[in-house]
Formats: sequence, C-alpha cells, structure tokens
Amino acid sequence: MEYLISRINWKMMELFAAEDPAQIAHTQSVHDYTRVLAARSGCAERRIALLELAAILHDIGCPASRAKYGDSKPPHQEEEGARIVAEWLRECPELNDDEKKFIEEAVGSHHQFAEAKRLGFEPLFEADLAVNLLEGYYPRERAGELCEKLVTTAAGRELFHLLFGCCSECAETDADRQG
Repeated sequence: MEYLISRINWKMMELFAAEDPAQIAHTQSVHDYTRVLAARSGCAERRIALLELAAILHDIGCPASRAKYGDSKPPHQEEEGARIVAEWLRECPELNDDEKKFIEEAVGSHHQFAEAKRLGFEPLFEADLAVNLLEGYYPRERAGELCEKLVTTAAGRELFHLLFGCCSECAETDADRQG
C-alpha cells in the first residue's frame, strides 16, 4: 500500500506543479495531519492508508474546476475531484471496489461535515479545516468556533488546541494530564 500512496502522491505533485505548485504544500500538510489524526484516533492501518489516499487527492479537482467553471469553489472542485479520482484509481489493483468508492466519495464531499461523519473521514475533514485556517482561508479568530461546531474527534480537538489554543475540552484534558 505504501507504494500506491507514493505513486498517487507523485501523480498529484505532477498535476499541481504544472498549474499551482503551492497546492502541493497544502496537500502535503493535509496528508500529514490526516495520517496523524487517523493514527491517534486508533484507525486500523488499512483505514489510515485509505484516508491518506483521500487526503492526497482531496483537492485534485481544483485545476479542472477552474478550467470548466472559472473557479474552484467546493461544489465544483468536489464534483471534478470525484470524477478524476475514479479515473486515477480505476487501474489500482491494490484497492477493492469499496475502497475506491470510499476515496471517491470522500474527495467528492471533503468540505461537507455531515458526509465526513457519515462516511467516516473525519481525520481528513479536520486536517483540511486546520490547514485552511493556518493558510488564511478562514480567519484564525474563528478557530474556536469552527472547532466547537465541526471538530468531533478527540485527536482533532487536541490538534486545534495545539495550533490555535482553542477547544476548551482539550485545554481541560491537557491540564488534567499535567496536574
């Protein structure tokens, strides 16, 4: 599975290098945080690998969305991303059909909180939210509010506490650990 992750990661970098190399750094950050959050949440190794693949591919629809619609707003990038993921994963014998469908659906709804919960890709959703806050796509002052409303995993709340000093539940947990 590690070889597949590396292969897909390289393919993503080739795509973004041609149009928007900064997108590579964003994607790598989301990938790293997703892997850590999934592992810290106790996900099985196979599930972690599937979440990693979805994280690597989560914004893959942005260039096609900009070309087709003139923007990369979430509905457009999710639609184009799901389509591209289906194409890219078609020839991946390392994955079964259900795993391919999970990755496609995660990419096709990665900005949607309800879908993250329903499909079980909270580590990706929370990682992307954190990186988007760090990169200024949302005002950092909203970190606490977004954490309270949209971050449901203990690992995600801990990450938000580390990065933004928010999420009172995490602060209490940290204080309990130290006390």
